[in-house]
Amino acid sequence: MKLSEILAQREKKSETPKTTAAKPAKPSNKVIKVIRTRETPNPNALQFVLNAQILDVGNKSYSTLSESESDPMGKAIFELEDIQNVYVMQNFVTVTKSGASYWGPLKDKVWKTIDQWVEVYPEEVVAEKLDVDVENFMKFSVEDKLKAVEMVLNRSIRSNLAKDGGGVELKGIDGNTVKILYQGACGSCPTSTTGTLKYIQDQLRQQIHMSLEVKSV
Repeated sequence: MKLSEILAQREKKSETPKTTAAKPAKPSNKVIKVIRTRETPNPNALQFVLNAQILDVGNKSYSTLSESESDPMGKAIFELEDIQNVYVMQNFVTVTKSGASYWGPLKDKVWKTIDQWVEVYPEEVVAEKLDVDVENFMKFSVEDKLKAVEMVLNRSIRSNLAKDGGGVELKGIDGNTVKILYQGACGSCPTSTTGTLKYIQDQLRQQIHMSLEVKSV
């Protein structure tokens, strides 16, 4: 469902005569809903797939309640017990629980919380596309090196990680060492420090420079 269609339905809904019945503190959203869950390679992370795209660009990642203060949905999820991370991208919300708890009733609580609080995020300004000569990568300024790495992450990495409910944030570059931070399901996934890390490193070496090393921070 397109964003324009979602907003049109919301506008139409808002024009419907209101009843005198008491309203809940936060009414359940009748347009955007969780339609299914999807397991991820991380047993502690579950992807809640929505029926519409709520974030056009980038992602939202929260690891604490305080980080989610400005996001009503993220905050509401963190107020449930045993939540370690909330990751939002495109049309899904990946929730990571603590290893000591079981999904069981928690899965239903998260599902209902998302249904109740989910909203379309405001559109953000899209950065200009990068056009650089990667053959001279080692001569780039730090800023241009970071842009080149971001280009590869966007083109070859992030969409694949998103399928498993995760993501990656570029934290910096020191010499030939690229520092990354895993997000969502990737945050505590057993394969993030082995297979996933090697895949990212291989892509950066193939597309930018063979001397690059990737380190998870």
